[in-house]
Amino acid sequence: MKKVLLLCASHNDLGLIRALRKLGCYIIATGNNEEAPGIRWVDEYIKADYSDKELILSIAKERKIDAICQCCNDFGVYTAAYVAEKLGLPGYDSYETTLLLHNKDKFKKFAEKYNILTPKTVSFTNEREAVEEIQKMKFPVIIKPTDASAGNGINKVDDWHCVNDAVREAFSKSHTKKIVAEPFLNGSQHGFCTFLLNQKVVACSTNNEYSILNPYRVEIDTFPAHNWKAVYSVLIEQIEKIAHILNLSDGIFHLQYILENGTPWIIEVMRRILGNMYSVPANMLNGFDWDYWETRAKIGLDCSGFPENVKQEGCFAYKAIMSDKNGKIADIIIPQKYEKYIFSTFFLHKKGDTIRDYKREPVGFLFMMFSDADEMERTLIQEYQCDWVKIEDTI
Repeated sequence: MKKVLLLCASHNDLGLIRALRKLGCYIIATGNNEEAPGIRWVDEYIKADYSDKELILSIAKERKIDAICQCCNDFGVYTAAYVAEKLGLPGYDSYETTLLLHNKDKFKKFAEKYNILTPKTVSFTNEREAVEEIQKMKFPVIIKPTDASAGNGINKVDDWHCVNDAVREAFSKSHTKKIVAEPFLNGSQHGFCTFLLNQKVVACSTNNEYSILNPYRVEIDTFPAHNWKAVYSVLIEQIEKIAHILNLSDGIFHLQYILENGTPWIIEVMRRILGNMYSVPANMLNGFDWDYWETRAKIGLDCSGFPENVKQEGCFAYKAIMSDKNGKIADIIIPQKYEKYIFSTFFLHKKGDTIRDYKREPVGFLFMMFSDADEMERTLIQEYQCDWVKIEDTI
């Protein structure tokens, strides 16, 4: 039995846990949340911060693990790659390559060197210098931390008056105290998730991203992307170019892009499973289990049996259930008109729980299927609602 160290057991990691169980592994999970939903299905739980790579390395040595499995968080990817490199474990890119891909400033420098299709970016490590230089740029611009996720610290700035506050917030959300600024692209945002095998793309899942309540945190994904056929060849070429240059290992390679005037500008890349339980609708779209194959790759198992001729069929979506304010949940009411579309749900909060950061804290997720793209767009976007979570009135 292979002994695997899994770095987190959150709702986003449940697919990895199911895959590890299916593969007959002994699972040791870490994390700071002792109430994480996946803990009930692991063999051991060690309360430990997975972003502390030296701590996780010491645990890995002590427990004599056979493999390490990252989680749905960039810091988990850093730690997994670091531990794998130190212990000679399979499944990961080098630690240096992992940092390059998952830090916006490092990736943008790499992209500029190798003519990867991404907007030109300026990086900063000094707050005063950042303010002075960004105020000289052509507005609007996007200012963001190099290493944050879920929209933390990201702001669009329309004129020089707002630069100071945006820079300060970006630095406050960056663990490494680095930020970037780049031109604001006026287009639609999409996801392009692929699986690499021998540095070639063998499957893809595409989606439209909608950030409605919080403009920098994806709330709704609809599958497949409206324009995926028009950009498919361009993005596959870009991904395989990156994979070849960096000698990437097998597994997921995901990117986000903004389509502006027919050009798919790559704004971010990552090598991990995705948040908002993305694989639930992606599995339906493609007809195979993304978490299972990602798990096989990460724990060093052979992936040569990966499904062939994978297609995107059908129309699927997830919707994050969000509150429109902070406070104690009085009720959660899903409108009846959505019932015919829902094939699965997952709730993170219930009546009586307290929402403390409503723009970034999902109450739960709906996973939905539709007859066609027009029905999906009309139901979720054109008739968008965000009044399902009732918050208790306070006096």
